[in-house]
Amino acid sequence: MAIINTIAVTIVGVSLQLVLGLFIAMALKYNFKGKGLVRSLVLLPMGVPTLVSGVTLLYIFGTQGYLNEFLYKLGIINKPIAWTSGGIKNIFVIAVADSWKVLPIVVLLLLAGLESIPTEVYEAGAIDGAGKLQTFFKITLPLLKPSITMTVILRAVDSFRIFELPKILAGRVTPFLATLAYDEYSYNNLNASAAASTVLLIIIMVFMFIYFRAVEGGAER
Repeated sequence: MAIINTIAVTIVGVSLQLVLGLFIAMALKYNFKGKGLVRSLVLLPMGVPTLVSGVTLLYIFGTQGYLNEFLYKLGIINKPIAWTSGGIKNIFVIAVADSWKVLPIVVLLLLAGLESIPTEVYEAGAIDGAGKLQTFFKITLPLLKPSITMTVILRAVDSFRIFELPKILAGRVTPFLATLAYDEYSYNNLNASAAASTVLLIIIMVFMFIYFRAVEGGAER
């Protein structure tokens, strides 16, 4: 179950980070009033320790948290939802929490990729009559593919070893590979802890191999 939970939170979290990160990066590419303030707010989570952010998010996703209060006032729910009680809800909460914490890194990686795209390419597309959607899907995304690939691989490796946020927001209710290894070791179940750690190491090594292959492939091109 810990393997499934780890894979699930990685898929959900990385997908959410990629979509939000690309949207914010494209917005920050242009000059607008208050851009400096927006960029500072985007980078703010990087300065917050993971343990502090996890405890803070309990005030949002707790049974008596702000999210349930907000949904109750909107008339969407009649009773509090136990967001951290396990299951899909807990996976979603941890994915959102992790996305908020690492979103600045994703934005910076994608923004660097966007700014490396020559403006002449967009000018040529405009001359050919390409609209905004055509420009995005036919020019931006293909040229941004190397940056997206690097971002996904790096974030997947980091997400697989997620520990602090699940420990705070889920405890032993929703086990992950890293938290399972820690908990089993704490209860002196050394074999189970070693097995979980080995599986986690193998997964990370596989993704690191993919990362180095992607880097070599990008260098050859």
